[in-house]
Amino acid sequence: MSYLVIAIVVLSIAWPVTSYPLAFGWLVLLPIAFGWWVARTSTRLDAEGVHLSTWRSRRSVPWDEVKGVMFPKKGFARLVTTSDESFPMGGVSFHDLPRLSRASGGRIRDPYSTPAPGED
Repeated sequence: MSYLVIAIVVLSIAWPVTSYPLAFGWLVLLPIAFGWWVARTSTRLDAEGVHLSTWRSRRSVPWDEVKGVMFPKKGFARLVTTSDESFPMGGVSFHDLPRLSRASGGRIRDPYSTPAPGED
């Protein structure tokens, strides 16, 4: 979806940039920078743990250090570790919790699911 936004921005700046390149040529940098940011920011889960990438750094957190996921009022979802550090989870929203739960094998709890009988 983010790449669609980039395409719309490119189309919206095409006329001013081609008509007045000296004045508006710098606008081409906006979709390039946003595309680079989207390509670099990601969250991946596998058997070893959670792999987080931001535009500045990459880090992996093993499952035994994962405490949970936090959703602050402002900003993106954050992975919380057992040492109470938190790291941004790029591309993750509250509505992705069912997918996160499945991908993590239940290590990250899905608040939407109903507990099985006898489970608290």
